[in-house]
Amino acid sequence: MKVSSSYKTRINIDQLLDNPDACLVYDVLSNTGTSVLIPGRIPIGKLTEGLDKPARLIDTLSRMGIRKVEIMIPQEIDEAEMISRLKELDPSVVIVDNEVTRKAHKIISDIFSQASLESKFSIPADVVNEIGRDISAEVVRTSQIALSMIAGDIDSYTKDHALNVSMLAGYIAKKLADSGKAPDSLVEKAVQAGLLFDIGKTVIPPAILNKQGRLDPEEMVIMRSHARESVSICKASGITDKDVLEGIASHHERYDGSGYEKGLVGTQIPILGRILAVADTFDAMTSPRVYKDAVSSKMSFNLIMSANETEFDPDICKIFIAGMGVYPPGTVVELSNVKIATVAAITAGNLLQPKVTLKEDSAQKVIDLFAERLFIRRAMDDDKAE
Repeated sequence: MKVSSSYKTRINIDQLLDNPDACLVYDVLSNTGTSVLIPGRIPIGKLTEGLDKPARLIDTLSRMGIRKVEIMIPQEIDEAEMISRLKELDPSVVIVDNEVTRKAHKIISDIFSQASLESKFSIPADVVNEIGRDISAEVVRTSQIALSMIAGDIDSYTKDHALNVSMLAGYIAKKLADSGKAPDSLVEKAVQAGLLFDIGKTVIPPAILNKQGRLDPEEMVIMRSHARESVSICKASGITDKDVLEGIASHHERYDGSGYEKGLVGTQIPILGRILAVADTFDAMTSPRVYKDAVSSKMSFNLIMSANETEFDPDICKIFIAGMGVYPPGTVVELSNVKIATVAAITAGNLLQPKVTLKEDSAQKVIDLFAERLFIRRAMDDDKAE
C-alpha cells in the first residue's frame, strides 16, 4: 500500500494564488483548442514566477469565462516523523521492524532477478524459510499491519508487492488463528506463500507481463499460467509444504467460482488461496505498474468490500476491515473541522475515528480523532485515483 501524496479539489479562480504549491489538474487550452495557454501539472508558484503581475493568470482564466478550476494540492508527510509522533501519542503502536523488511526485500530481489536470468532456477529454500520466520515473528507482534506496509523505503513493484502481500497474508492468518479458525502454524505458511506466489511471473514474457491494454486470449492463457509456474519452481526447489503450494496454486480462484485455474467455489479454495486473493488484490491496486496508475487505498478497500461474499471469503474480509480500517493509513481525508489530514493508524474498536497526521503552523502533528471529538467528513480524491 502507498501513502497518498496529494488530493484534488475545486476552487474559485481568485483563490489560485493562495495555493502556490498546487497545480491545475488539466491544461487550459485556447478557445480554438490548438494551443496550451496554462499548462497543468506545474505548481502555480512556478507558473507565476516570470510574470510581472501574477494576477494575470487569474485575468486570463476570467477572460475565457472560467470561474472555477480543479487543482491538485500536495499533501507531504514525513513518514518517519509521523511514526515517531504516533508512538508518542499511543505507545502501544508496533510496526514491523524496517531492518527485517529491508533484508527480506534484498533476498526477494535477488531471487526474482536470478530467476529472470536463468532458464533453470532453484529457490534457496533455506534462505526463504529463514526470512519467512523473521517476517512471521514481526507480523505476530505488530499492532498496525497497514502502517507497516507504507513505512518502508522500497519502490520496485514485484519485490515490494511480494513483501507487502506476505505481511498482509501473515496478518490475516494471525487473526484467523487468534479467533480459533486456523492453527498458529498458518501464519508462517501464509508469509512464505506471499513471498513466492508470483515467482512464476519470471517465466512470463515481459511483452505480456507489461502490456498496456487488454491481453488477447492467447496472452491471457500464458499470463494465467504464472500460478502453475510458481508451484513448479517451488517444488523443484525443495519447497514441499502442501498448504503453501496449494495456496500459491489457488491465489486467483474466487469465492463465487469466477476465478482460475480450476473455478473452485467457496471453501473448496484452500484457506491460503483465499487469504492471498485479498492481500494480492489490495496491494496490486494500490501499487503503480508500467501499464496502470495506482488507485487510492480507499478506492481499493471499497472494491474489496463490495466483492465480499462474491469474489472474497467474508470471514477474511472482516479481518481485512479490522486490520486496514475503513480509512486505511495513507488516505487523505477532510475532517469535521474542515482541515485536511492523512490517516496515520487505525484505532482498535473505533474504525471511523483513526489517528491522523496534519500540519499546523508548518509543524506536523498526530491526533486521535476520538480524543479530539472530530470525525472524517470524506476521503479526498488523490492523483493516483484518476
